[in-house]
Amino acid sequence: MTLSSDQYAPRGLDAMLIVYSLLGNHPASAVCEAFIRERASWFTTTLTLLEAKAILTKVYAANANLVSQRLSQFSVGPIEIIEVDLSITLAAMQIADTLEIDMTDAVLLQAARIRGANILATDDRKLVHACNQVDIAVENPIDTQLRRQMASWESENLPQKGLPRILSRIHQWLEQNHQQAAEDFWCQTGGGSHLP
Repeated sequence: MTLSSDQYAPRGLDAMLIVYSLLGNHPASAVCEAFIRERASWFTTTLTLLEAKAILTKVYAANANLVSQRLSQFSVGPIEIIEVDLSITLAAMQIADTLEIDMTDAVLLQAARIRGANILATDDRKLVHACNQVDIAVENPIDTQLRRQMASWESENLPQKGLPRILSRIHQWLEQNHQQAAEDFWCQTGGGSHLP
């Protein structure tokens, strides 16, 4: 969606809330989807969409084609997608260094600052802290009880972070492409717990 320069959307949307809204079986799915639908005038950046795709495919092992399709549908909804140009990029690099946040978060924060937006929706604790430092209010639909449910679901459904998650993704790829190699790999890595 495109808005004229005098109609800037005042509320920024971070990647994880998009991710949760698109995950059908995640405990935060319904809450985040409703949160996004019930509020108007969202904006996000092209980099945030790319970050959401990477998270959905690499962490949650979602089908890449389906993720691209769902993010395409999402992007034509009532949301302004900001293209990242050189001036945003250069300012975001400085913000990322100063506030010690990820680049995609710094780009979103810079986009908010450029348009005078005073609200960002995020579940990212570092971004919340950064927003507080630059007087941008934070909205987050995820409360303590839901966070516990999410942690429980993720420990049951996702490989442990770090090496086990990486080995699990390699195993999944091998299963789709080389079944015998997948079996050997899984055996040699102790079920994804250590390097072969």
